Amino acid sequence: MNKSIRKILVIRLSSLGDVILVTPLLRQLRNAYPTSEIDFLVRSDLADVIRYNPHISRLIEFRKDSDFAYLRKIRSRIWERDYDVILDIHRNLRSRLICFGMGISPFHRTKVLKIRKNQFTRFLLVKFKINLYRKLHGRVIRVWEKYIRAAEPMGVKADDGRPEIFIPPESVRAAQRLIESLPEHRNFTAIAPGARHFTKRWPPEYYADLIEKLYSELHMVSILIGGREDIPVVEEIISKVPAGSAIIAAGRYTLLETAAVIRNAELMVTNDSGLMHLATAFDVPVIAIFGSTVEELGFFPNSPLAEVLENKGLYCRPCSHIGRPGCPERHFRCMKDVTPGDVFRKIL
Repeated sequence: MNKSIRKILVIRLSSLGDVILVTPLLRQLRNAYPTSEIDFLVRSDLADVIRYNPHISRLIEFRKDSDFAYLRKIRSRIWERDYDVILDIHRNLRSRLICFGMGISPFHRTKVLKIRKNQFTRFLLVKFKINLYRKLHGRVIRVWEKYIRAAEPMGVKADDGRPEIFIPPESVRAAQRLIESLPEHRNFTAIAPGARHFTKRWPPEYYADLIEKLYSELHMVSILIGGREDIPVVEEIISKVPAGSAIIAAGRYTLLETAAVIRNAELMVTNDSGLMHLATAFDVPVIAIFGSTVEELGFFPNSPLAEVLENKGLYCRPCSHIGRPGCPERHFRCMKDVTPGDVFRKIL
C-alpha cells in the first residue's frame, strides 16, 4: 500500500475501553496519511469518545438497537463512500456483514484489513490455563498494539500507545463546577467502582473502607464516577461511608464531563473498566484492581503511573476474557483477597 490512499474507514463499534484504545491508531493513521480522509464507525452511545478527535474527518454513528435493515443501510452508505481501505478492528458479526463483499467485486476496490484476535490462544488460557501468549510473542501484546498491527500493511507504526481524549469547553466547565463544590476545593480521588460484569467489580464494602481511610488519614474526598448503570453500587458505597467523605457523580454527568473530572483528580482507583483508560490519557495516577481478567488479555492500563493489584497466584484466573455474572468457584478470591489495606498502602 502507498500514500495514494485517499479514504480510510476504521470500524470499532464498542465497547468504551476498546474505543478509547483505538485513539493511538487514529493518531498514527493521521501521521502516516496527513491529507487522507479518515472516518470512524462507532456505536452512537460511545461516539463522544471520538467526536472531538482532530485526527478523524467524519464520524459515522451506529445505532445500538439496530436491526438488519438498519445494518444494510449503513453498509450501503459505506459502499457509496468508496473507501480505499477499511480497518475492521472489531471483527464481530456486524462488522463482518458491513464489510462483506467489499474488495471482491471488480467494481469495488476497497481493501479490508482486519485485527488478529488470537482467539484460540485466548481460549486455551481461559478454559485450560495454558498460557502461550509469552511463548508465541515474547511478551504481552496489548489491545492497542493489535489495532496498530492491523494497519501495518499501510505503513502505520506504533508509538507509545497513549490514548487521547479531547474534551469540549462546556464539559470542562461542568466538571469545574463539581470540583469547586468540594469542601475547601481540596484534592480528590476519582473512584470508578462499576464494571459491566460482577467478577470485574471490587466489593462495594471494600471501596467504602478505602474511602473512609482516604478521608480520615489523608483528608481526601472521593468522587464516585460512572454511568447510570453504576448508580446502585455507588449508592451502596455512599451509604457505608462517613458524611462528607464522598460525593456521587455517577449517572449525573456525561462521559466527557466525567473525563474532565478524572483529568483533575489526584488519583484514580478503578476496576478493569473503560473509565480506567481515560485516566491514562491524562497522566493521572491509576490504581486498577483486576479480578477475573489478566494482563495477557491486553487491557492493563498503558501508563507508567498505573499500578495493577491482582491475586496473581489464584488457580482459576482468568475465568473469562470479559467477566462473568458470578464467581464460578463461588469464593470470589480474585477480588476479595485484594484488601482495602493493600490498595491504601499503594496510595501511600
